[in-house]
Amino acid sequence: MTQSFIEGRDISYADMERQGFDPSFIDDYQALKRELRPLVGNVTPPNTSIQSNLSGFYIYSDSPNPVELWFNPTAGVDTGWIQLV
Repeated sequence: MTQSFIEGRDISYADMERQGFDPSFIDDYQALKRELRPLVGNVTPPNTSIQSNLSGFYIYSDSPNPVELWFNPTAGVDTGWIQLV
């Protein structure tokens, strides 16, 4: 298992499979995890390039440029990003 910001552990598909979870439940759980994690990429500004997820956050990190934090209050759109940092 890998480390994660969610309770310190990231449960993989294989881990859940070994525990006997139903495949449809595992798929739903993994999809929800992806939607709740902040997006990370090297596109700035994210408007018209990055579609927001349920977290609403996008972290731009591309060396040697400083890190930028963006927020979008609407999930599923690629416009409306607001730079916070």
